[in-house]
Amino acid sequence: MIPSRTRPPRRRATALVVALTAAATLTACSTAGPDAEPSTAPPSASTATDATEEPTEDPTEEPTEATDPLADRPTEPPAQAVDAGTVAAGAPATASGTGSAAVTFVRDGEFAVVVHLDCGDCAGTRAFMAPTEVTPYPGTLGEATGSYLMDVFEDSDPQQSIWLETPGDWSVRLESWNDLPPVTGAQQGTGSTVLRLDGTATSAEVSWTPAGPGDSFQGRYFGVTREASRMFGDSEAFTETFDLVLPGVLAVKTAGAWSVTPQG
Repeated sequence: MIPSRTRPPRRRATALVVALTAAATLTACSTAGPDAEPSTAPPSASTATDATEEPTEDPTEEPTEATDPLADRPTEPPAQAVDAGTVAAGAPATASGTGSAAVTFVRDGEFAVVVHLDCGDCAGTRAFMAPTEVTPYPGTLGEATGSYLMDVFEDSDPQQSIWLETPGDWSVRLESWNDLPPVTGAQQGTGSTVLRLDGTATSAEVSWTPAGPGDSFQGRYFGVTREASRMFGDSEAFTETFDLVLPGVLAVKTAGAWSVTPQG
């Protein structure tokens, strides 16, 4: 059975909320109207006191600077363009090259695309999903050889692109998540992968051990129904049971060692 894809929130709705908020602010600021007389009443005692009070500051507290989580992401595609062709049911697409490149492809059908990236030791390599109308900023795919889930949104543009930043040789194979070989029983491995889990289990025990400092685990599960979808992760080793109603697709993103054991 085909896993359910996720329908994203409409950007138009977000814009409408912003517009309504701005309108409410303007209304509140102009309640008196342009012909209103300025107030001549003296401020109340409490108002005067508040105006002369200086804010209390903790001299030992250091100011914190807000960090932009997107600051290290590219804003423009690489100069080299590589066309991988069309990805369709039963018909994967491939591409290869050397150096940074924008790899474009067309998704022919309603499915999510799995990216199998091979960049050797991947020194200095980063892979991003190019911005779209659904996600207007580059989304991080990975920084190592492995398999990654590209697009899980309904109504997304069939024309898609991967931005590769790398000094070395690379190759990609792109296929529908419905073409992944189904697997049953306990699974284990190291590094990022995408699994098409088959069976009738209603939960799964997931264990993870980080590869080293700074490593993390991100799991995204998509079942036959939208309600079965799950997201979970951690930056510390764990063994935990999650409600994963099979069959479905599980995308694991990590450099560490993991295992998935269906239960129930």
